[in-house]
Amino acid sequence: MNKICITTILSTFIFFSSSHLALAEKLNEVSATLTVQVSPAADPSGESGQPIKGARIIVINSLGKVLGTELTDSKGIAKINVTVMKDPRFSKKQMGEVTVIAVANGYNEQIDFSVPINEFNDHMAKDSVSLLIVDPKRRNEPQFTNGSYHRLTVFEMLDDYAKQIGLSKQNITMDAGVEPPWGPNLKK
Repeated sequence: MNKICITTILSTFIFFSSSHLALAEKLNEVSATLTVQVSPAADPSGESGQPIKGARIIVINSLGKVLGTELTDSKGIAKINVTVMKDPRFSKKQMGEVTVIAVANGYNEQIDFSVPINEFNDHMAKDSVSLLIVDPKRRNEPQFTNGSYHRLTVFEMLDDYAKQIGLSKQNITMDAGVEPPWGPNLKK
């Protein structure tokens, strides 16, 4: 009888302890729908052109985990539901952050670091991405914002995630010795 009673008490204690930890973990999480709008960068005349359909969006949390990937629609928009850890730097806010990578055929890659999630406590997040058109006659490099990283560090990170997702390089003939940028298509 004592063994049954002790087993029951221990089981109950373990259950409530793990439930409490799960609740504490949930309180440190932030969920939102991230809306990413992709369009070409403005040309010298100031025109930015039509939204980019078929751009691949990759969302990464602060621990380096890919949270999702999606293609933009005809309006250049992709929506991805994300759950991230609450950012302790903003103690008065229930917010977190992600990194957004955008790639599209005919354009250079763009990485946006520190994109806020749920900044206004509305379970929403937005990122506007402007992509530069590939020029096959010059060196094309990925662009990035909100990061003070050396460009080669960012390029390595981009290559790692592109390979992890299974992206293929764009089918563009570049000048000798230059690889084309990553494209939105997955390897088959």
